[in-house]
Amino acid sequence: MKIVFPVLSLEMGGGARFIYHLANALFDKGHDVEVVMPDKGLQVWPLRTKLRRVKELTASSIPSADFILPNFYLTVKPAWESQKGRVVRLSLGYEPLWVPDSETAKKTYLIGAPIMSISQWHRQLLRQETGLDSRVISGGVDTSVFHPYPKRSEQTEIKNIFYIMRDPASGYTWKGGSDFLKALNRLKDTVNFELTVSMPENALFTSPVPCRLMTSTKDQELARLYAEADLFVYTSYFEAFGLPPLEAMACGTAVVTTDCGGNRDYVRNGENCLLVPPSDIDLLSIAIYSLLTQNTDRQRLASSGHLFAQTWSWQRTADQVEAFLMSL
Repeated sequence: MKIVFPVLSLEMGGGARFIYHLANALFDKGHDVEVVMPDKGLQVWPLRTKLRRVKELTASSIPSADFILPNFYLTVKPAWESQKGRVVRLSLGYEPLWVPDSETAKKTYLIGAPIMSISQWHRQLLRQETGLDSRVISGGVDTSVFHPYPKRSEQTEIKNIFYIMRDPASGYTWKGGSDFLKALNRLKDTVNFELTVSMPENALFTSPVPCRLMTSTKDQELARLYAEADLFVYTSYFEAFGLPPLEAMACGTAVVTTDCGGNRDYVRNGENCLLVPPSDIDLLSIAIYSLLTQNTDRQRLASSGHLFAQTWSWQRTADQVEAFLMSL
């Protein structure tokens, strides 16, 4: 099949990483895959597929294909108007929850195109907000990259927490960064730990404890940060799927995560992670403290999560997408 992904950019962020992993996996299955992106769009990760650069994303700039998979509301209109292939709406998150023009975003779901969602929670949200059903495809993890490395604490003898801090000023208001900092402020005088923070937007923030600031523009760099930590913390209020906790599990690192919706497909409280309600600073602090101080529980969750993540491959995701497109 010829499959086209019209995108605005492939910058840092889970949505862009989802696209490039899925596009590469479909390419590896033998499909003719092409990503179409404006000249000004940034490409952070490597694509094995064709990449077509265009002046701007318009109907005329999209090539003919069997299927065109717009993944963001601003890419739906040019895909639909091109009439150059069957449009299937790949929803990586319900945009009216966070974009300024929520009504325009909602209308892109009502054009009559089949929809793919990325978790059961996401599917139910779309049904609730639009009245439309969708086919669920799961996110994945590349276990050839995301796998265990030696822990920093084996050398320092101090447990290490890893956190990905997204910038609210860049629109990431639902990531819960302030909740994480509040929890650290409560813990700093009760337990000894090191903090590593990755900041994709290179934003400034004030940490209540000393921290090691890192950049991770490659999967290999991100995987090592996950794997070197003893604990990964995730504090989103809502996510259509949420790749980071699954990636941390694959790296053999214990996870504390909020119950943010889409991750319910793979998180199991007390089995492969500790799950807390969003914005509950008390329970977040307790969970972090528990896994920093209880080595047996932390190692048990880390081992269980690592084993669980092995079946969540991007090849599996590509199989799901392929089966849905073939059914159409």
